[in-house]
Amino acid sequence: MELRQVRWAALLVILAITGCVQTPGAYQRAGTPAMDTAPAREAPSSTESARQRLGDMADPARTDTALSWASYYLVNDRAREASEVLDLVRGGAQSMDQRFRWLQLSAQALLGQHKPQQALDLLNDYQGDIRSLPADQQARLALLRADALALNDNLMESLKERVEIQPRLGRSDRAYNQEMTWQALLRVPRNQLQQEAEGASGDLLGWLELADIYRDAQAGLDDQVARMNDWQRRWPQHPAQAQLPETLNAMRRAAQERPARVAVLLPESGPLSYAGNALHDGLMAGYYLARDNGDYTPELRFYDTADADAAQVYQQAVMDGAQFVIGPLAKDQVAAIDALGTPPVPTLALNYLDDGGNGLYQFGLAPEDEARQVARDGSAAGAVRAGVLYPNSEWGYRVAEAFSNAWQSQGGSIVVSRTYADDDIGGSVKAFLDEARGNLGSSGGKEFRPRGPEDMAFVFLVANADQGRQVKPALNYHYARYLPVHSTSYIYGGVPDPRRDQDLDRVQFVDMPWVLNPDQRLKDMATANWPDGHGRYTRLFAMGVDAFRLQARLPVLNNAPGSTLSGATGVLHLDGKRVVRELQWATFEGGLPSPLLTP
Repeated sequence: MELRQVRWAALLVILAITGCVQTPGAYQRAGTPAMDTAPAREAPSSTESARQRLGDMADPARTDTALSWASYYLVNDRAREASEVLDLVRGGAQSMDQRFRWLQLSAQALLGQHKPQQALDLLNDYQGDIRSLPADQQARLALLRADALALNDNLMESLKERVEIQPRLGRSDRAYNQEMTWQALLRVPRNQLQQEAEGASGDLLGWLELADIYRDAQAGLDDQVARMNDWQRRWPQHPAQAQLPETLNAMRRAAQERPARVAVLLPESGPLSYAGNALHDGLMAGYYLARDNGDYTPELRFYDTADADAAQVYQQAVMDGAQFVIGPLAKDQVAAIDALGTPPVPTLALNYLDDGGNGLYQFGLAPEDEARQVARDGSAAGAVRAGVLYPNSEWGYRVAEAFSNAWQSQGGSIVVSRTYADDDIGGSVKAFLDEARGNLGSSGGKEFRPRGPEDMAFVFLVANADQGRQVKPALNYHYARYLPVHSTSYIYGGVPDPRRDQDLDRVQFVDMPWVLNPDQRLKDMATANWPDGHGRYTRLFAMGVDAFRLQARLPVLNNAPGSTLSGATGVLHLDGKRVVRELQWATFEGGLPSPLLTP
């Protein structure tokens, strides 16, 4: 049986890079992988019973029965039992068809247990057998190899494998493989795709060029649609022509449905005025970039929400003809607008509600989302055990809880979770490490460092820059210099300060592209128009840039599952009505942030 659940696991792993996990049903239009005609027989409740019953059989019935039971276990999410049953007939007298089914199910069972390297080893070890199989069966095993490469975080090799085997696949497998090809193209770093394109040819080059059109972070919709039309003229026989990715179709529709008038609700005075000004400037930067690119630009009209009834301001903006609303910023004002019910026009609030809301799109810089990414990426890197150290505050608790819940949902365990007091950081850190040593039964001497999966792989530190500059030296002092520390963007002030931030050396954290590796055109635009910068509000400036781009591109994210937008604040995608960011990794070296690919 061609197990759909196992196949979709590879896609979900790819999408986990942005947190962009959808249910398999969301992708049904991409096609369902082909199913073997042999039905799965209901298997014994335990593998020990299966072992005993198989022992009373002779081949070929014994092997056929084991294969059918393995299919049953896989369909019922019992991949480990499937592997155990398949191992019982590993050396059996198998026909060519049985050999194919055994290899196929064995690889699927390993993928179902999240063991992609073992699946690759299996397929490599049996290359001689695979080469003797019919071409269609070879292609289906090659498709499993592509899935394993994706699960093993080798997206570029997986992509090349997919492009090579596409012509040899059956119709439903082609649809699945093409969707996976596009998803990989959305996840591989754009500069890597561009480097690969320099030496590529044929269908692979066509895919790389098509992805580059979509991935151009600062291109306008009109420019992208024009380039896509040109691509279609130049690649009339490319496989993507038969099934253009839905993301691109949605982009074409979005270019025809953009709002002509956009209302922006921001505070122009009061305690939130500095934040409002940074967002205002970012929105204008996005507007200027679009205008300079020759792209369509809507009319922007700004409304002051300081000391105002946000609901009344919102209703006035709609009465004035707004076809899209950006804002407000304050959480209570967002709640007031949400209480009005279903929005009459698409509305992008600049904060998050706790309960999901009544239809508002919501966009912000939530540290909880960053904590969840740290958990996902740490798990993807193979870490199993982590510690959590956070300030004794409501904010610290929220961020720590977001990490812990995400970490445990990935199968990770928390060795120790403790607060620290700002007036006794040294004592708090010592107590944290003492508890960790006790829980781990550590006998590795004074120096605290991870040596294997049984140790604490890293500490998730919730801290701002001032707190981090005290906690990391305290960890160093208490013999934990080499214990990895992961954190959110809050640990970096956003402006280079090597003298003070040298105390943060070796700390790894996530942050937005605008801070770590800004787009040069946007950077030049910001420097020319706002030479003094925005200081600690620089991330809100980037949020304003992305808010402007989202008013035109939300239909793409909303209507094409798995689609993303490469923005100044990160790679953006929708989770329901919530805009979620995927950030870049960096580490402090010599007091300065240095970008990383992974933690």
